[in-house]
Amino acid sequence: MTGDYEIPVFKRKWVQLIEEFGIEDKPWVINMYEEKHMWATAYLRGKFFAGFRTTSRCEGLHLVVGRYVGSRYDLTSFVEYFQRCVAHMRFNEFNADYESTRGVPVMQTCIELLERYAAELYTHEIFLFFQPFLSRAGSMRVLNIDNTDDCIKYIVCKHGRPDFTWTVDFRQEEMIFMCTCLRMESFGIPCEHIVKVLVDKDIREIPRSLVLDRWTKKVKSTLNDPSGFTRDAVVISRQSALVEFSKQLAAVAAKVPERYEETRDLIMGLYSS
Repeated sequence: MTGDYEIPVFKRKWVQLIEEFGIEDKPWVINMYEEKHMWATAYLRGKFFAGFRTTSRCEGLHLVVGRYVGSRYDLTSFVEYFQRCVAHMRFNEFNADYESTRGVPVMQTCIELLERYAAELYTHEIFLFFQPFLSRAGSMRVLNIDNTDDCIKYIVCKHGRPDFTWTVDFRQEEMIFMCTCLRMESFGIPCEHIVKVLVDKDIREIPRSLVLDRWTKKVKSTLNDPSGFTRDAVVISRQSALVEFSKQLAAVAAKVPERYEETRDLIMGLYSS
């Protein structure tokens, strides 16, 4: 059994399901199966969706907007409350950026060099997503290594499960990795099988071929559209976040005269400098 078993299993399960309910001759069932490549996980493996396989992103955005905007609002009210919603979202993004830059998370795996490199490379949220893959790599073992002229094939399995394997192709000259689980191609994060090969080869940094810029801390610093639009959008986002921070600070500081004066002097000092 290999990591490529999902599609035949899917077909068998589908046939069992429609036979159980007696709907083999229903046109909508036949049409749904013919379009399985558009919705079935087994057929989407290796396609990049940044981790989204449903409309959850849109639904989540609708939920956030719904907290600020009512269906009975007139146009003026809609614009006012929608601007508040956007400011709130920019504030949350600013917070996430701040979390990514303030120190290094606690190391939790035995692969400390790779883990520390990942913590410095990825945003805070992506690093927390990647950390379990580092942990799971510790339970992987290499069953076989097959050397050819231009590629090294690693057969990797989970400890105690030699019947379930993945194949990692490693082209050492180009530092290119490809695993049959296709997680790297689907999400842009190295899987535990590739991490196991990195450890086996004593590679202490995540190779450039395995790094997707969109998941890294440096991505916003590279937003430099010649038109100036992208850079202006980032500045506006930062400004909105700082305004939101200032509102929260003002609400607290205004309640106590001494705090008000201290905060006022601090802000004026920052502005003057």
